Amino acid sequence: MSLKSIKIHNGLSIRKLPQSKNFSVYIKFDGHQKRQFSLKTSDLDEAIAKAKAEYQFNKMMLDRDLPIQQPNQRLTVHKIIDQLVKEYETAQDKVKEKNRDGKHATHIRIFKKIKEFYDEKIRPSALDIGQVRSYFQEQPAFSNTQLVATRFCFTQIFDRSFEKKLITKDQIVDLKKIKVEKQKQTRRDHFTYQEFASYFVYAMNQVSKAHGKGIHTQKMAVFYSSFLFHSGVRAGFEALGIKWSDLYYTSFGDLYCVIRDGKTKNYEKNNRNVIFDLFAEDCIHHAAQEKYSDLLKGMDKRKVITYLINKKPNEAIFSTKFSNKPSYDRIFKKWVDELKELEALPKGKELTLYSLRHSYITRSIENEAPLSLIAENAGTSITMIEKHYSHVSVMTPKARETLLKDKLSLIGFNDDQNEQKYDKARSRKDLTVLLERLK
Repeated sequence: MSLKSIKIHNGLSIRKLPQSKNFSVYIKFDGHQKRQFSLKTSDLDEAIAKAKAEYQFNKMMLDRDLPIQQPNQRLTVHKIIDQLVKEYETAQDKVKEKNRDGKHATHIRIFKKIKEFYDEKIRPSALDIGQVRSYFQEQPAFSNTQLVATRFCFTQIFDRSFEKKLITKDQIVDLKKIKVEKQKQTRRDHFTYQEFASYFVYAMNQVSKAHGKGIHTQKMAVFYSSFLFHSGVRAGFEALGIKWSDLYYTSFGDLYCVIRDGKTKNYEKNNRNVIFDLFAEDCIHHAAQEKYSDLLKGMDKRKVITYLINKKPNEAIFSTKFSNKPSYDRIFKKWVDELKELEALPKGKELTLYSLRHSYITRSIENEAPLSLIAENAGTSITMIEKHYSHVSVMTPKARETLLKDKLSLIGFNDDQNEQKYDKARSRKDLTVLLERLK
């Protein structure tokens, strides 16, 4: 028998779907959504009789101004997930960027992982707290980000099931009642000025030993890592996405940039401004000189930057002559590992490119900058700073003055404070000299 629709009269037809032995009915009234459901019979005459009865019943309901409801769909958890994935993939394709994970890539990946875990026949009504707990227990320890994303995906599955009347409100699992194993929080180690100076000297020596393309790439790696240390900008897309056209000068003549890429790209308060201190400015200037030394001869720092804002607006500042999107992670890690072997850096510290951002935030706290300003410039929140950097607060001069009164009264507060200031000033001066030597 043909699988095509059999029209009984206007607004009423039946059809046997390829994957089913039973007939389904299609009912349509003007101004109302089409209804379709299985008649649960494979006999044609019985199907026609049932279809007519359903049509008459629904017509009577409408004549009495009573609502008609779509019968519960026979959807499995797999089919619910397929619907969600399709919607997210469609939304993602609209904003997809070349060589980048899509906006919803994480959620799509987790949806597919959940689908693989459960039997293809399991219904949403069977997805109880025990079933959900078994999924979480089978996974490796979650990071905070992974846990939030996984809970979000399960919530979407339950919400969609409830929306389609496949489960009741009481059947929605309270995910927070499920105990989850979480990854241990990694330390947020940072470089002191002295440690970064050691790294800088070593990196310069490695540059002097490099050959061919390696000379330019390694120099740019030094400028890039120094920029992160002095600006607090996130390594990766955020820093590597800064173009010359993202740079501006304030009315005071201070250089700042607008962050248009990376973690804060899609935040409600996006396009944050990051103002640069002298050393961060110098890193940008040295990167320009390294790439365009002949072109920029005789120009001072501001003229160099202004020239490139106008002439190279779409070029990433920390791109190289050989790559628009370089990765400096490997070079940086190699130098840090070698310094640890030489015992020039502490072996107990986990120092990565991201540590340079932590160095900036730590120094800002130690210098008693208001947390609101640190949060704004670094693109984070006061809550996150207080959570991850609370140990730093006792290291500030103000905290020392309050907590170590007896000690300071014995050794002489002013002499000790002046010595600390001298040490910091000397470290900064050393870095300035080192930067100049790289020209």
